[in-house]
Amino acid sequence: MDTNSIKELLAIIEEKKEIIEIEYSKGDEKIRITRQLVKAAEPSTEKFQKKGLAEEQTLPQKTEQDVHSLTINSPFVGTFYSAPSPSDKPFVEIGDIVKKGQTIGIVEAMKLMNEIEADADGKIVQVLKKDGEAVEFGEPIFIIEPQG
Repeated sequence: MDTNSIKELLAIIEEKKEIIEIEYSKGDEKIRITRQLVKAAEPSTEKFQKKGLAEEQTLPQKTEQDVHSLTINSPFVGTFYSAPSPSDKPFVEIGDIVKKGQTIGIVEAMKLMNEIEADADGKIVQVLKKDGEAVEFGEPIFIIEPQG
């Protein structure tokens, strides 16, 4: 199977968010692409039972900054890159002001470079992943404090 066919399948699954799996076969060649859905856990400070042992789950209290922040998550499983190339400076750094739609990072998935864009105008308050670090679908990468 040629890379153009694979790129077309990736484009279809990326465009159609309701598709979570796509399979293509031609002769004895077969490819299946599956989107991994990740559910965020609900924060809790209540006790819970696990394998008969009581444990207390303690989470930090939300600060005012947390309440007014926006998380930018990875759209793919892949490798996060903070700059267009190793010799370039990062797209953004903590404290930078960004505009909605501005490229703030890249996730490489199956040799395709996918730009991560800011979802809103705001200030970068945290970069949660390091350059070259693996990311999962839906995993937080940036935290932005929306402005305007």
